[in-house]
Amino acid sequence: MQLSLKVAMALSILASTNLYAATTLVVPEDVKLLAVNMEKPKLEGGLFSSEKTIEIPDGTNQIVFKYQPAFETNENLKTVYSDVIIAKFDVENEKLKFELPEFKTLRQAQNNISPLDWQLLDTKGQPIALVEDVLESDGVQIGRNYPQESRNYNIAGGIASVAVSYVTVNQHQQSVSDIEPRVETSDTRTITVPEDSPMVDVLKTMYNKASPAEKAAFKNWLAEQ
Repeated sequence: MQLSLKVAMALSILASTNLYAATTLVVPEDVKLLAVNMEKPKLEGGLFSSEKTIEIPDGTNQIVFKYQPAFETNENLKTVYSDVIIAKFDVENEKLKFELPEFKTLRQAQNNISPLDWQLLDTKGQPIALVEDVLESDGVQIGRNYPQESRNYNIAGGIASVAVSYVTVNQHQQSVSDIEPRVETSDTRTITVPEDSPMVDVLKTMYNKASPAEKAAFKNWLAEQ
């Protein structure tokens, strides 16, 4: 009886582990992750961290991102933006990292960032197989709804599309085929900063170049606000 109980417990633990098996995607500061599996991504990491992470489910995943390296020119910070990339790939129990071109100058980035030459590397440093496309928009580029755009892209059947009734990040095995975007009402007004705000890029660059004492002083000031 005790042996059977131990076997049952072991199987239960194994099943639970497999159900929530996941992969970690490491996102550097010069990559803007715009959507993961048709959802707005929830990245983990400090505001001024050089890289952040997000947990994605094992199996087929789809990401939307753009590469935006910044350069100092005449004491000004200028950012170069790649096309918005949509890509799908299969993964299982990995830690993925972006491999991106390293441009030495602003002009070099402007001339070579498109088409973007990039890869996702596994824990062994080997590139994984993926299918990519450019997520284009004919309308206004500012304030784009990337989760909805990726959903529309998948419905249209692009080369990097996934099934619309598919698992969403942070919601294991939940179908999104019949789920419409939820609108929440609130009397509390919030202020949102555009994802591509140049000011955020400037703050990050200045923080990373600050001395440890200056960083500590800034954190103390920020905590008092």
